[in-house]
Amino acid sequence: SCSVEYTIMVETDNSVPEAPPYYGFPFSSVMTSGPLGFLTTIPINISDSGTITDLNITLNLNASFSSTYALRYLNIQLLSPYGNIVNLAHGDQVGGSPYWSEQDGGHLYNTVFDDEALTSIYDGLSPFGGSYQPEGLLSDFIGQSISGTWELLISSALEWINADIEYTIMVI
Repeated sequence: SCSVEYTIMVETDNSVPEAPPYYGFPFSSVMTSGPLGFLTTIPINISDSGTITDLNITLNLNASFSSTYALRYLNIQLLSPYGNIVNLAHGDQVGGSPYWSEQDGGHLYNTVFDDEALTSIYDGLSPFGGSYQPEGLLSDFIGQSISGTWELLISSALEWINADIEYTIMVI
């Protein structure tokens, strides 16, 4: 048996916390669960109209098989309705440096891919909560119409990785 004493000291200045950043109007996918196979596509059909001036992606991915190192086997991309593909991130088993490796885990939690983020997705810590620069440039979509079917493409070097995945496209 053991006892521990501790004190928490809190100071306040009566300030109001900053509002969370605005990443754009959200269009969300349906939660997808199951084996990823060698290629999984998750569509979002957007019927709204408008021209993209900024685009960000929020991604939640929870791998149940090999969850301690699943990201290293994945390649994640966004495909626009007009055929443009932007690489968001990939693991060391499916591409060259920089990449996710074994210590990066198998989870993404409210991971925002944003060109204006200060940290590369490869310099973050699992489960990568917060805002990160993607591998490619989401600004490649600027000037395109938002209308059409967008697809998150996840390719896997292992066909038996199971995951729960959902994503949101945020457009300004």
